[in-house]
This record gives sequence, C-alpha cells and structure tokens, in this order.
Amino acid sequence: MVQVKRGEMQRISSRDKAPAAAGIPENERGVALVLALVMLALLTILGVWAIDTASSDLSIAGNFRNAQKAFYSADAALAYAANPDTLRKAYLYSVATGSTTVWSQVISIGTVTANIKVNYLGSGPLPAGSLCAGDLDVNGNPRFHGLYFAVNTEGNAANNAVAAVEAAVVQAVEEDVIVGYSGGTGTSDTAAGGRVFLLYWRQL
Repeated sequence: MVQVKRGEMQRISSRDKAPAAAGIPENERGVALVLALVMLALLTILGVWAIDTASSDLSIAGNFRNAQKAFYSADAALAYAANPDTLRKAYLYSVATGSTTVWSQVISIGTVTANIKVNYLGSGPLPAGSLCAGDLDVNGNPRFHGLYFAVNTEGNAANNAVAAVEAAVVQAVEEDVIVGYSGGTGTSDTAAGGRVFLLYWRQL
C-alpha cells in the first residue's frame, strides 16, 4: 500500500486547480464580463445618438431646402406679376369687374406652384425721379402717368412649405390711355406697355 505524505498531497492539490481561477479572488470573478456589457451599452447609446442627430440634420436641411424653393417660386411669381402684360390683364379685369376686384392666377414654376394676386389701386403721377427728359411734352408737362398695383404672391413647395411676398408697382403709361384718369381720353384695351417701377418689396 502506497502512502503519500500530507505535504505532497497539498502540492498535488494545488497543481490540479484550474489555471483561470488561480490567483483570482472569489468576489472578483465575472468583472470582465460586466465591464464588457457596460462598454457595449455605452457604444449602443452613442450609436443611437449619432443616428438621431444625423436624422435631425437631414430633416432640417430638407425643410430649409423646401422653404427656399417656396421663396424662390414666390419671387419668380412676383417677376411674372410685374410684367407689363400681366399688369395689363389685371388692369382690364379690374376695369371690367369693378375697382375692388382682385385679379388672381396660379402658375407652375418647375415642380412647385405659386399663387398671384394683383389689385389695381388707381392711377396718378409717376413717382418722383422716374421721369426722363424724353417723358415731357413740348410744354414741359409729363406725357406719362402711372397705374398703381398691389401685388401679393405665395410660393408653395413640398412638406407644406409656404413663402409669401408682397410689393407695390407702378406701370408708366401715356396719360391719354388711362381710363378714369382726369383728362383721359383713351380706351382700356390700349392701357399697356411702358416701364414698370418697383416701389417696395418685402417677404411676409
């Protein structure tokens, strides 16, 4: 019968322990797993925050782009409304239907639309400084007077983006073709052409 001394048994027992557990206190086992889970949670939170921030930036950029499109369409519609031919239509419409009637039209500008409203306000002398030497008759009196209009335009774009612009314009016409003006002798269908002056412009 082989006898083993107590000291030799203790040495054999120490060699049989698992290498991973050797030297690690019982209360510290699993710390690496906890740290890994914490780091994974932090990385997940950072990833979600980054995605949310990118989505918000894209949404803001898209809204800004649509707002710009709406504004540019409103501004382009103003240029269309201030055209002498358009002002002539508004003037004739106002004369035919009554001075308080507003002429309106919807136009397409690329992929967006714009609403135009032109209100004929009346006639009168041209603004100071708008007359040239050739605008006077042989007696030195102005040959031109003005037809005054209030113009409102509204541009529309995607995601219900809306931009509005208002302006006041005056169209220079010869005095004898202004219907309703004191001393006027012309007819309404000849009240057209001439220069157009922008009195004021603003975005609403």
